[in-house]
Amino acid sequence: MRAPSRAHANRIELPDDATIDLLAEPERRAIAGHWFHRASAELGVAVAFEAFRPRLRDVGAADVVLALADKAIDDERRHGELCARLAARYLGETAVTVPEARSTALPDFGTGDEPTEIALLALGMCCINESVASEWIRSCWQVATSPAAVAANKAHLQDEIDHARLGWAHLASAAVGPVLKRSLAAWAPRLLRVNVAEWKKRDAFLPAAGIPAHGHLSAVEQDDVVDAAVRDVVLPGLVHVGLVAPP
Repeated sequence: MRAPSRAHANRIELPDDATIDLLAEPERRAIAGHWFHRASAELGVAVAFEAFRPRLRDVGAADVVLALADKAIDDERRHGELCARLAARYLGETAVTVPEARSTALPDFGTGDEPTEIALLALGMCCINESVASEWIRSCWQVATSPAAVAANKAHLQDEIDHARLGWAHLASAAVGPVLKRSLAAWAPRLLRVNVAEWKKRDAFLPAAGIPAHGHLSAVEQDDVVDAAVRDVVLPGLVHVGLVAPP
């Protein structure tokens, strides 16, 4: 049995935050809805990493990659609990309701080859999605002034970077050779389009103008952050691991 990591054992403590009580009721409910929905998503990602980890092992992933997968499972569970506590705090409730994990079954790309399937999961789920997530959370952290929002986004950012590293480490390892990289290169544009489209979907709870003091970007700002993450992080990363030729 895998022992709990220090990341999972260390509960993220939120500071007292009088700015939450100054918000109008509609804003508090909007932010609470966002965090409760996100709690379900974070717990779903933990389930996805739990399914991903043994498959990484079976295709001969490096020890450092497996260690990052273990950490990601613990991190995402902790993130889900933190998001649920934030939702309760914005609602002014003392009881914390933790939602069910959102269903996040790992996609089947239909290649019929397990090393290729795992490499595609690493590319889409970690290299692209978690790299964009890191840049998005960093931007949320930078605009936030609410103590609770600053603390939550800082804690998330410290972990999300490692989740992106998992994917980059796998693609840079001996488990992904030149032939497999050529196959991945053909998939990269499609995976980029899918991930960018998901990231640019509008939040069902927050206003389009965002609530920046509490770490929520406007819709326009979010789109700009996603584009910048792809341009400045993901595409250079793909060049670095040999999936895309240098410009």
